[in-house]
Amino acid sequence: MNRLVLGCYTAEMDGTGLGLTVLPGGALPTPSPSFVIADPTRPLLYAVNEIPDGTVSSYALHADGTLAHLSTRSTGGDTPCHVAFFQGYVLSANYGSGSVSVHPVSADGVLGERTDLVRHEGRGVVAGRQEGPHCHEVVVGDDGTVTVVDLGIDRLVHYRLTGSGRLERTGELVLPPGTGPRHYVVHPSGRWYLATELSSEVLTIAGGRLVGSVPATATPPAGTNNPSGIALSGDARFVYVANRGADSVATFRVRDDGGLDPAGDVPCGGAWPRDLAVSGDRLVVANQTSNTVVTFRLDGLTGLPSPTGEVVATGSPTCVLPL
Repeated sequence: MNRLVLGCYTAEMDGTGLGLTVLPGGALPTPSPSFVIADPTRPLLYAVNEIPDGTVSSYALHADGTLAHLSTRSTGGDTPCHVAFFQGYVLSANYGSGSVSVHPVSADGVLGERTDLVRHEGRGVVAGRQEGPHCHEVVVGDDGTVTVVDLGIDRLVHYRLTGSGRLERTGELVLPPGTGPRHYVVHPSGRWYLATELSSEVLTIAGGRLVGSVPATATPPAGTNNPSGIALSGDARFVYVANRGADSVATFRVRDDGGLDPAGDVPCGGAWPRDLAVSGDRLVVANQTSNTVVTFRLDGLTGLPSPTGEVVATGSPTCVLPL
């Protein structure tokens, strides 16, 4: 039995392809929880609330799948859309204001007062989308480097988190103008695969530099396409990208040299797929504007997804977290 957190709903897949249901008591009212993560060692969840006066919340996750609210703190920014955990701190990316906040977490899961708030500066070349910085993701590397993906200024900005909860800037990777980086995954080889929302590509980054790119869809989309979520298969042989506009999931094979080859596109089973996640041999897709979460079975040989028929109807799903 695989358990999923869908925003702030908890659901279970029965593993047969016939059942995906929200658990009784598994729903918790909270304002616009756009991204959810699990604490690496404790039964806790953290979610950012994507509202103008942004907040981040912590929750207890009980054994029966029910959730209990523990605390909420201001992120000090506008419309936070991503959250990460590192060494006892929660880091939130404020999309609207182009900033990142840091909050300590106590032993019982309660968030403390903010210890830092760093703001990016600059703008990009795409009118209406890059008028200023837009922090979209926070990723912590195995070496402890905190990388902030900034869609608004086409940069990956690197930091070190100090013992006092402060972020010290250590460098950056400047991407081509108008790229609009959104989310990336780290391959076991050390390469990064980065989905770009504005240029509709998947970039390959190795050794801290850009080494390759492919279109985010195997088939050219009829109109504008804005990639969103990106995920690796369990064996790291395939990369999956959710495409909003094309309303598809693209599959890429990872070559021995680290490059990507398109394997095919499949319909996402709804509209505007904002997030996706791999859970065993399943791919779970959150279709935001069709208000559905759907699952696909992953072919072990080709990596290609095929619909299982499992569907959960839920309001504007934006994040899926396998537990």
